[in-house]
Order: sequence, then C-alpha cells, then structure tokens
Amino acid sequence: MQVLAAITSDIDTLNSIYKGYDCRRPGGYTYAELHMGLENFSRFLEPFQIKTTLFMVGDDFRHAKNLPYIKAIVGEGHEIANHTLSHAQSFRVLTPEAKEAEISGMEEICLQATGRRPVGFRSPGWNISDDALPILKRRGYLYDSSIHPTSLMPLLKFLHWWTMSSRSEEDRTTMGRLSYMFSPAQPYRTTDKKLGQRGKNGLVEFPLTVVPIVRLPFFATFLLATGLQFFKTCYRLVRVLRWPIQYSFHLSDFVDYLHPELRDQVPRGRGVYVPQALRTPLKKKWDLFERALGMMAEDYEFDTLERWAKRIT
Repeated sequence: MQVLAAITSDIDTLNSIYKGYDCRRPGGYTYAELHMGLENFSRFLEPFQIKTTLFMVGDDFRHAKNLPYIKAIVGEGHEIANHTLSHAQSFRVLTPEAKEAEISGMEEICLQATGRRPVGFRSPGWNISDDALPILKRRGYLYDSSIHPTSLMPLLKFLHWWTMSSRSEEDRTTMGRLSYMFSPAQPYRTTDKKLGQRGKNGLVEFPLTVVPIVRLPFFATFLLATGLQFFKTCYRLVRVLRWPIQYSFHLSDFVDYLHPELRDQVPRGRGVYVPQALRTPLKKKWDLFERALGMMAEDYEFDTLERWAKRIT
C-alpha cells in the first residue's frame, strides 16, 4: 500500500507579500501573475493526476479579473484553503479579534466567489500561535497546516528578520513559537489548546514535511536552493522510513518573473529581499520540480489535505 502524500501551495502574490510597495503598473492591479501561476501549476500537476490544496489570500479575490482563474482551478477539483484575508505576516502577534477577522474575512470572500467555505488554514510565514486554535475550532475547521518543525527554525527566523529590514517589526517575525520546532513531524491531532502537541480534541495538524532524524526542510524552496542531488539524498530517507509527505510550493515557483508583463513588478531597492524563485527562469524551476515530483509520484498516493483530514477524523 502506498503512503499518503499531498501537494500544497501558498498562493502569495507580490501584491499580498510586499505591502507598501507599489506592485502595480499604471492602470491598476496586475492579474497576470495569479493567472500565470495558477494555470502553470495546474498544467504541471496534470500528468501526475494530482489534486492540490491551494492556500489563498482573500484580498486576491477582490479583483474581478482574478475570479475566472480561481473558479477554473476549483472546477478542476483542487481545494482552496484559508491563508488569511490580507496575508498577515504578523498573524502570530495579532489580537484574537484581529486573527478572527483575518480568518473570517477570507472565508466570506471565498464562499461568495466559489460557493465553498474553506476547511483548512495556514498562517502566512507559518507564523501562528496557540490562541488561533480555539478560533479555528469554533469556526468549524478540519485542519491547520502552519507548523514547520524544522531544526533550522532559529536560523530561518534570523534570516527572515535580517532580510526584511525594510518592514515593520511585526512583519519581521515568522514561523511561530520556537517550541514548534520540536512538534511532531508527521500528521497528528492537536490538543484543544496546543497546536504543537498531540492530543484528542483539537484539529488535524499537517506539519510541513521535514527530513527524518535531522529535520531539515523538505519543500520546494529548499529544493530550489540546494539542488536535485541533495533532494535525492533527503528523499531516500523519507521513502525508506515511509514518512507521509506534505510537499509545499509557492505561487512564485510557477510564475516567470522575467516575462515582459511581470519583469517590472518585482520589488527592488535597498532593504528589499527578492526570493530565488523570482530570479530563476520558469523553465529551470519547472524542470527541477518535475523531476522531484516524478520520484515522489512513484511511491506515494496523493490527495488534498481536506480528504486526508477526513480519513484521520
């Protein structure tokens, strides 16, 4: 029997990430990024017959030109989950009332656009805290996917703080509480009060997959940074131990930011960090991701997080 796996993606547009930076051409909001990313991601998954979970930002539903592409990918059987209303990077330090507004705001706009209310949540930058758990439970969520239990968390927190020097103090936080690095590394049910602990009465938690024993990150951004050979080494250990996989991408992984329509949209300037996915040609990214997913598809059965959570419950 094949082990379960899921492909997920954070649909973070430049507009949602770089608040305060003018990511617009004269004439208004640029929708080419969302269109290109969703369409390419769908084409990428099609040969593998994989349905994915897309963590989407509510504000991206406000622009009428985006809606046909969002509805099209839902019509293909992919799941839309909640990534907050405004991509609130500082989600962890918001008040409970502000957290609920971010969650409910995305729910409402998604329901209006697609006819479906999300049942899964992921905080931007995995920047969550335990007080979000009762909010999600009360609002009927099946699962959360905001825990990244990597041993590199202290380093990644520092790098985010350093590279985001132009942002507010709150937006320079990331990845939630430091204790989450010791959370279970495979899907589990939380307690009713702690996201990072096993229990019986909480939500299903889908942590981002990490490499067994060493707990190195195991997702697309890390693959792009370290290359295919290192991925193969890590994957051998994942496969041998038959760990379930939740492999995560970002919208930027399937957008060609060298395209004339988007080239001028990439933020530049002092104190602005530009991720590698925005600097790498689409073909190079595609080829790398295709080879990695091809390996996983031989050994794993893929499903959406919603359907996976229902198996656990």
